[in-house]
Amino acid sequence: MRIAVVGATGRTGRELVRQALADGHEVVAYVRRPEAVTPIPGLTVVGGQLDDEAALTDALEGCDAVTVALGNPITKASAPLMQIAMPTVIAAAKNAGVRRVVVLSALGVGATLANTRYPYRFGCRTFLVGAFRDHLAGESLLEDTSLDWTTIHPGPLFDGPRTPHPTIVDAASRRRMPRAPRTMRADVAAAMLDMLTDPATFGRQMLITSVQQ
Repeated sequence: MRIAVVGATGRTGRELVRQALADGHEVVAYVRRPEAVTPIPGLTVVGGQLDDEAALTDALEGCDAVTVALGNPITKASAPLMQIAMPTVIAAAKNAGVRRVVVLSALGVGATLANTRYPYRFGCRTFLVGAFRDHLAGESLLEDTSLDWTTIHPGPLFDGPRTPHPTIVDAASRRRMPRAPRTMRADVAAAMLDMLTDPATFGRQMLITSVQQ
């Protein structure tokens, strides 16, 4: 597959690019700072802003899917990001004829709050509320499109190797995730790549944690 990654310079985005290339996919990295990406075989780097529909449309031409792995730094956690990026991603995907879209979200965003437990739920309702409001504003736009979209909702993200059997469930199951849903970025990247070709995840909010249940 030829996969576009929006947010390829973030920690989860870098892991997504690494795994996609290792799996033999071609990758298009759409980034604000092309100089931050080291050129390697199989990787095409395209520079552009998150609100530049024309630039992103050009980047998506010939792609089979687009993944979004954006995230604000902690110092700007509540700054608008997804509500700026998602209208551009949706329009560019339609323009380029790309139907498959997988978006990195977070456990506790929107209806997935029902899948949380304390003490994590307390964070969702306090210091995470600004970032989660931004995610919801952007991701909810997918529901009224004809795109084959999936949002993936991990708990707090950590670096490290993949775990053997991460917990991955549909949020609609109403299953409550662990109280401390620690999640490895490597597990998230692998799940996002697997979901690209899994029609059972189309139009779904998928939960993931590296804690086995």
